[in-house]
Amino acid sequence: MRSKGVSTAMVFGWRALLDRLLSRANLERTSVGVGCNLCLLCNKEVETIQHLFITCKVAQHLWIKCDNWLGITSVTSNDVKCHFCGFSINKVSTKVNKVSKGMWLTLVKEIWTHRNRVISNNGKVDEVKIFVLAQMHG
Repeated sequence: MRSKGVSTAMVFGWRALLDRLLSRANLERTSVGVGCNLCLLCNKEVETIQHLFITCKVAQHLWIKCDNWLGITSVTSNDVKCHFCGFSINKVSTKVNKVSKGMWLTLVKEIWTHRNRVISNNGKVDEVKIFVLAQMHG
């Protein structure tokens, strides 16, 4: 039986892969005024799903840490789906690939959760906290 955390991360990951999260760009597209549509983690680019999870400097640093922790070199892609697929490792067991993909899912979920904390607490970005929480939930 799957734990609640894993299934929540899986549903969240599915929504992220389909670009069904309420990013600032998606809110703007549906005419919901957000004021500023810049990424809350870097304040440099429009907050799209691709940017928030892949091309944002904060996300890029986290993926480097993740690659080092897993001992892999993930696919460099600006596409969320391709990036996720890059967490399949050739010539390893299904169990190892599940761990790798599970880490992707939990890290994406933690990036989103941290982004929401920045909104609600007017807080600062803490890459170390994001990665540690992803490891704990993964």
